[in-house]
Amino acid sequence: MVRLCKTEDDLAAVLAHEISHVQGQHGLKTIKNSRLTSAFTIIGTEAAKTYGPVPLSKLTEAFQGSITDITSALMKNGYSRDLEREADKGAVTILARVGYDPGALIVMLTEMKKQLKPGGQDFAKTHPDPNDRIADIRPLISGGLAATPVSTERQKRFKAVMTNL
Repeated sequence: MVRLCKTEDDLAAVLAHEISHVQGQHGLKTIKNSRLTSAFTIIGTEAAKTYGPVPLSKLTEAFQGSITDITSALMKNGYSRDLEREADKGAVTILARVGYDPGALIVMLTEMKKQLKPGGQDFAKTHPDPNDRIADIRPLISGGLAATPVSTERQKRFKAVMTNL
């Protein structure tokens, strides 16, 4: 995504989206939900097998493995589509508060749309359709979170850094 950024505002939009995930504790929520699902699956499976007490060591071992599996799944599958939408809305607010153009998120979503492969294993697998995401955030932007003019100095700095990547 960083290489797709043409301005510092674009980069700020990508980072603000990720910061919004952190602020909303989306990773923690995702892991908790997965952990509960995994725990109930393990308990149900063991209970069905033995219909009696499960040895504590076996259950503990299964839980430890499930935590690793859950973390791996989060890295592979990403956040839910609802959490992605929530992060988009949070990003718009962050961008406006710190003086970047909230419209840069629309620019990046449009760029993302160009890069997506239908049915692919990339962002299309875990993220809502970019058109839907744009439709969700456009009212926030036009509702008072106005665009900030791009600073010439900031753009020069951005281009210098990107050239060295």
